[in-house]
Amino acid sequence: MSTAASPRVAELAAWAQELTGEPIRDIDRQPGGGRHGAWAVRGENGGMWFLRADSANPGPHEHYTLRRESEIYAAVASAGLPVPKILGVHPVHEAVLMEYVPGNARFAPLDPGAQAAVVADFAPLLARLHTANPAQMELPSLAPVMSITEHVGQELDIWGSRLKAVTAPNPFLRACFLWLQGNLPEVDGSPSLVQGDTGPGNFLHDGSRITALLDFELAHLGDPIEDLAWVGTRNAQDPVPDFDLFLAQYAKAGGVAFDGGRFRYHSLFAEVRIAILGAERAAAGGPSPMGDLGSGLIYGALHQRLTLEALCAAVGEPRPDLSALPARDTAQTEYFDGILQQMKDLIGPTIADPFAAQRLKSLARVVKHLREIDRIGSESLAEAELNDLEAVLGHRPPSSVEGRSELDALVGAGEMDAVDLIPLATADVSRAHQLAAGAMGSLATRHLPRPREIG
Repeated sequence: MSTAASPRVAELAAWAQELTGEPIRDIDRQPGGGRHGAWAVRGENGGMWFLRADSANPGPHEHYTLRRESEIYAAVASAGLPVPKILGVHPVHEAVLMEYVPGNARFAPLDPGAQAAVVADFAPLLARLHTANPAQMELPSLAPVMSITEHVGQELDIWGSRLKAVTAPNPFLRACFLWLQGNLPEVDGSPSLVQGDTGPGNFLHDGSRITALLDFELAHLGDPIEDLAWVGTRNAQDPVPDFDLFLAQYAKAGGVAFDGGRFRYHSLFAEVRIAILGAERAAAGGPSPMGDLGSGLIYGALHQRLTLEALCAAVGEPRPDLSALPARDTAQTEYFDGILQQMKDLIGPTIADPFAAQRLKSLARVVKHLREIDRIGSESLAEAELNDLEAVLGHRPPSSVEGRSELDALVGAGEMDAVDLIPLATADVSRAHQLAAGAMGSLATRHLPRPREIG
């Protein structure tokens, strides 16, 4: 068993053997899995399963647990949609064992024709999810069924409590959240089961058809337009060939009528959720030394920019232009470059384990990020941040933390709002983007979609 050195994983392997009745041959850590670890489990007699587990049990503010998600998977399966069967939920640990479903989660490597076929198969499935009556589904964790507006308000309450628990100053994020609270759409009609974080990367396919919908961690009752916004958010990571065509296919399959205002609202709410999760990780001490460090850097920079873009779209402001600080090679640049070259040409080709190969790529992203910090200079970055805070506050704060704390208080008192902070957010995004752009590849030029229906 490849990961038997971990007592927790070994315990979960023994539990999997109990559930399946088959001796476990190996249990291998897999790339991806989102906030949860993922393992492929193989039995001595050829059985295969998929294990998702956390390294610790949920904290006091965690609402979206694997146990809750397992309930939703079962309800979605009962509605006739393709999802993996849940074989068991661990009685103590936050862990679930699922059936293995053939398919590939990677969408970007497909040629455009195959991507179009997969999206054309996905759109009707999403429409079927949204037209299923949640009152007739076994969803005790999500009950009672209320109005769409009430369920969106419920989500705001959940994420508001999480943001409140983050004590570090984050004035733009708090201002965006207050904007969401003050602009909650009034929507008639019954709610849908919303997957949350849906779209490419969160389904399996065989190259032309969907074999399984994945990841119902953030699922809840609410506005089905939210899922269209999530596809838009994921579109910056895994673009569909034609977003407007996807919307047309969804509508043709019986999906709800598109609403531009709600789409913009939920695009911002999706990004705010991602930002709150990032703020929680930072408050907990930052990334784990054994975590996916590079992905955290590049996706953090991407979604920081997308949050700003979503707010601008929601309030009718143009997409902001980013700036760059002066940068030059230093005496250390050739060493950073040498490390990257050796990682690519010497170390990478020797690694057969997919998980280790993915982590090597992740570490290369960190090296690129550190190279840019060195090229710009830590003092220049700190000076630029203080200059930007001074421009908003009208005076120079003693430190960036004190300046952001002062802005936090002004936002909380209603003396500044999200629109007032767009210039500061643009400057923050510009610095983060400049540091990460070399590691981001095509992500550096990706944006949220602006469907024709909303201009």
